[in-house]
Amino acid sequence: VDKTGMPVRYIADGKGAVFDLQCPLMVGTTARRSVFKLAEILDTGHVAALISRVAEMAENGPDYDEVVQALMQLWHKVAVAQVAPSSVDNTEGDKAAIMQLAAAMRAEDIQLFYQTALVGRKDLPLAADPRQGFEMILLRMLAFKPVNAAPLNLDLVGSLQAPGSVEA
Repeated sequence: VDKTGMPVRYIADGKGAVFDLQCPLMVGTTARRSVFKLAEILDTGHVAALISRVAEMAENGPDYDEVVQALMQLWHKVAVAQVAPSSVDNTEGDKAAIMQLAAAMRAEDIQLFYQTALVGRKDLPLAADPRQGFEMILLRMLAFKPVNAAPLNLDLVGSLQAPGSVEA
C-alpha cells in the first residue's frame, strides 16, 4: 500500500505488465471476464450457478451499479451484433464472444435483459443490501425469460482477446 492507501503490489505482481484481471483490483472496475461469465450463466438459465458466481464476485467487493452498467453495455453490443454484425469491432478483444452470444440468444431475451438491468439499476440504491439488490436484478432477468433455447456449452470467456489485438 502506498501513501494514499492504493495497493501497489498488484502492479508489481504483473512483472512489468498490467493484465485485465489485475486492473479491477487496482482501480475497482469490473473485470470483463466476470461480466461475460454472468452473461453465459444468464443465457443458460442456471440459477444455482448464478448465485454462486455472485458470491464469488462479492469476495472482491464490486460496485454492483458498475456491474449492472457493464451488463447493459454488453447487452447493447449483442443487440447491435444481431441486427448489424458488420458494425461490431474488436477494439476490446471481445468480438468473437459478442458474435457467439448474439447467435446463441434470442433478440427478445437481450431486450428483456437490457430493460431489466435499466430499471433494476434505478432500484439498486433502494435495496437493503447492494448485493441483494444485484441478485434480484439477475433473478428478475431469468424469471421473465420465456424459454431457454441457449446452447449449454457457451465459452464466451475463452473467446476474449486482449484489447487492441488483431482479429484472427
